[in-house]
Amino acid sequence: MKKMIQDHATGIGLSLFGVAPPDRFAGLPASVHPASILPEVRSILVVGKEIPRGDYRGVEEGTLWTFASKHLEQLLLLDMVRYIEQQSGYEAVPYMAHPAKTTPLSRPVSPDRPLPNVTLHLEYAAVAAGLGEISLIGQLLTPRFGSRNALGIILTELELEPDPLYSGSLCDHAACGKCAAICPAGAINPNKTVTLNIGGRLTELAEVNYHLCRMCPNGAAPDFINKAGQEELMLAFTGNQPDVVETSTVLTRRNVPNIANAVCSRTCLAYLEHAERLQHRYVEPFRDTEPWLLDTWER
Repeated sequence: MKKMIQDHATGIGLSLFGVAPPDRFAGLPASVHPASILPEVRSILVVGKEIPRGDYRGVEEGTLWTFASKHLEQLLLLDMVRYIEQQSGYEAVPYMAHPAKTTPLSRPVSPDRPLPNVTLHLEYAAVAAGLGEISLIGQLLTPRFGSRNALGIILTELELEPDPLYSGSLCDHAACGKCAAICPAGAINPNKTVTLNIGGRLTELAEVNYHLCRMCPNGAAPDFINKAGQEELMLAFTGNQPDVVETSTVLTRRNVPNIANAVCSRTCLAYLEHAERLQHRYVEPFRDTEPWLLDTWER
């Protein structure tokens, strides 16, 4: 059954496919846990495809602002869900992240349930499904495409064999620091990090001042899907006080902008390609000169 589902995913143009068991999400608060959406969940599927490198070219040149969404198109996600339900007879739930304002509820429907909407973290789920690792600044890195990934999550009652966690290493984390060094706002602090355990794989995340990050003139864009945050996840891991809203990691989900096109993420992509760490190769390098920077910030 797993091979049938994966073959179908390939047939509709998806190039990323991984399965995580629920126990790799153990310890997460109910507000970010897959079982809050589907209590009988036995498998968490993460599917996706590459974002074309050309989507980054205009911003790299400073001539065309584009928006590379990290969310898979809903039609592809629904196609996968229909196939799983039709072939297996088990229910499958597509995770379609919407702004919290899509629900009029201001309190949980019962005392034992979290407040809508439950917010799943794409990068966390992708690591749990064996697709790659999370970079210092919170972007999913896969061995094929680096940070150029659009993802979707499917929860199902169907039990599938889980994939092993990715055992390689792509991000040099604080030892590299190129993403932090080039940030026009000086918003990334590589010297202050949080270590996250995802199913036994340790992930190091830098603290980022997202108030500055949202104003970045070099490619960051508002991400309304992620605007309503989940501070509980960060608090559960670090025990920090609510000031993490100001300076935090991507897992706070608090007004986190989309930095896929920002100069920090593009610098990471250029580094991974130059170091020949990615399986997908291009004839010409992504960057052969210094990127443009509107560096008007006092660091």
